[in-house]
Amino acid sequence: MMRCGRLVGGVIVVLAICLAVGVPRGAGLPAATAAAGGWVLPTEPVTLNEWDGGDGTKSALLRELIAQYEKMHPNVKVNFETDVKSLKVAAAIAAGTAPEIFEASDANLQKYIVAKAVEPVPPAAWGQSNIDGVLALYLPHVLDAVTAGHSLYAVPDQLNAHSLYINNRMFRAAGLDPVKDAPKTWDDVARLNKVLTKKQGDRITQKGFEFRYICDDGHWQAHAFHFLTYQAGGDVIKDGKPVFNSEAGLRALTTWKTLVVAPAVTNNTCSSPYQDFAVEQDAMTFAGPHVGKIVERINPAMAGNYTVVPLPQLRPAQPAALIYSFNWTVNARASASQKKVAWDLIHFMSSRPEMWWSRIQFLQGTKGWLTMPAARNTPFMSAFTHDLSVGRPLGRTTYYADLQTIIARMVDKVVLKDVDPKSALAEASDEFIRAAK
Repeated sequence: MMRCGRLVGGVIVVLAICLAVGVPRGAGLPAATAAAGGWVLPTEPVTLNEWDGGDGTKSALLRELIAQYEKMHPNVKVNFETDVKSLKVAAAIAAGTAPEIFEASDANLQKYIVAKAVEPVPPAAWGQSNIDGVLALYLPHVLDAVTAGHSLYAVPDQLNAHSLYINNRMFRAAGLDPVKDAPKTWDDVARLNKVLTKKQGDRITQKGFEFRYICDDGHWQAHAFHFLTYQAGGDVIKDGKPVFNSEAGLRALTTWKTLVVAPAVTNNTCSSPYQDFAVEQDAMTFAGPHVGKIVERINPAMAGNYTVVPLPQLRPAQPAALIYSFNWTVNARASASQKKVAWDLIHFMSSRPEMWWSRIQFLQGTKGWLTMPAARNTPFMSAFTHDLSVGRPLGRTTYYADLQTIIARMVDKVVLKDVDPKSALAEASDEFIRAAK
């Protein structure tokens, strides 16, 4: 399998040279046609149930794609349900009532793999003779989180790496250029916080940058702690065991403390985590490529009023970011015919990266999309692709829900209650070891 390597500069140009545009296999073919690699779909009636966790804009696109697929394959009927929470999926898997296709985050996927609840991707559905052929259709390393051994268990409908969003107006009002003065390190962010934070009396009315402390499950603290630890040269989980009680973990926490402004001053909620940036309270935030459209929906005045640059680093010469994904999976308990049609449908939906990007700014990590007009004409694409190219997945454990909750408690103790970082790291590590037992 050809790999283009981990790229830092000139990502679009270099990757575009490496990559070629792919043509979706099977588009327009009748249901019984033999495709590349001998992939033959059943001709008898097949009904699938699909659960997705997305919002209205994503659901509209999925419904459109499903309708197109059903028109191409009149013997197939797909019952689609949206806004399905991960707890409902987990409960259905445990009860043996999960649908044939369901969305799973990379954080939850590991436990489903271990439980043999999800079916490995069949290479023939992608017109490939082996799994290396499927992996070669994607950018290097972006599917690391959804592989185990030498099997691939899912493909992403949404693949993200955090980048830094900057409010142009707030930067210029402070005498800063959003491009030339964009922070490259977290020390730079700390310095900019002093310039961009404003008060009226004792009340903070504007902040430069703030990490997020919302969601009871600790989602955002865990994400930020992961990428800071990676940037410091460490790991969070290795071989299923906690390794974040380290010099890298210590540097991550001490850096985090330097960036705290006023966490209690926020409009963010778990369902609207980018509210502070959208309403122009925070001048900077970290977010994935899809967030621009979310911010503009919240506040249309933000259209054209932000710049996106690569995520600030602890060691600029050795950049790192976090890749996280939401993925299509197939239930291992589905019938043979349902599995075949399910994977064919997933291939059909995932083979339209230009549509996913232009409609809702979702990236799926397939190689050829960078040469498409939607990618070439998109502002900030070099920042998004840079952070994907240096990204690493979340710590892999069947106890990820415990891990992120424990990390959140640790972070809150250090940054909000001024607990000693070393003792907080040791306590959190011990707590995870007990939880995993």
